[in-house]
Amino acid sequence: MATIHSTAIVDPAAELADDVQVEAYAIIGPHVSIGRGGVIKSHSVVEGPTIIGTDCHIGPGAYVGLDGQHLQFLKKPLEERRQCWLIIGNNVLIRESASVHRATHPGRERATRIDDNCTLMGAAHVGHDSVLESHVILANAALLGGHCHIGQRAFLGGGCTLHQFNRVGRLAMVGGNQAVGQEVPPFAAMLWGGLKGYNAVGCRRAGISRAGIFSIRAAYQCIHTYRTKTAAMAAMRQIEPMTGEICEILEFYAKCKRGIQPSVQHLDRRIEEESSD
Repeated sequence: MATIHSTAIVDPAAELADDVQVEAYAIIGPHVSIGRGGVIKSHSVVEGPTIIGTDCHIGPGAYVGLDGQHLQFLKKPLEERRQCWLIIGNNVLIRESASVHRATHPGRERATRIDDNCTLMGAAHVGHDSVLESHVILANAALLGGHCHIGQRAFLGGGCTLHQFNRVGRLAMVGGNQAVGQEVPPFAAMLWGGLKGYNAVGCRRAGISRAGIFSIRAAYQCIHTYRTKTAAMAAMRQIEPMTGEICEILEFYAKCKRGIQPSVQHLDRRIEEESSD
């Protein structure tokens, strides 16, 4: 039977695995399911419909599964809002004062989703309808607007902010305090407002082959050389051998809707051109 502190409030309609621990002053609403090994630390609030997998630790003082901060959505009847989901995978850590909001569209298939082995550090925020693939890390106070999509093993530094409907590719790294208004492709390292290069340490730790790393380096040389997305893609298609990593970058570019963060080299040139004028 779940261990529930005497000061905690757990709705009878919530489903808790036998070994779940609910600490002091935590509140768990109806239509919440928490898998085995779960710990809901003190003063945390979990609302539903929300599914939380196994071995997840939430809080203290975290807010999970609340309504999305979307003005039109909040005008809808409660019954309609209660058809919008949050799904959290296994071994997810959500630390103090972090917040994750449910989707604004009904149905599990359109849920806000946090996949396995993700970490949200203190005061991080995941907006409505966002998706975090597995092993994503959000450092302290990293903030995601609604409808963001973060690829596997991406790292977002402390205090960075993502515009809504934005994407960050697999194994990308975003530096602290960066304002991300456009998309960050796979394997990128973003700093000083643009793409500084590729995430060498992250790629190496992820076990990408030597040939794959060489091709990523060549692809980012194309990005630094050509200002437009079309020209950069054309240059990347000429790289030999055409590895899976280059195909992944090209596919990301092809699906881009908000534009790609520019190379810092292009930003430096623009500053020089403006100063010379």
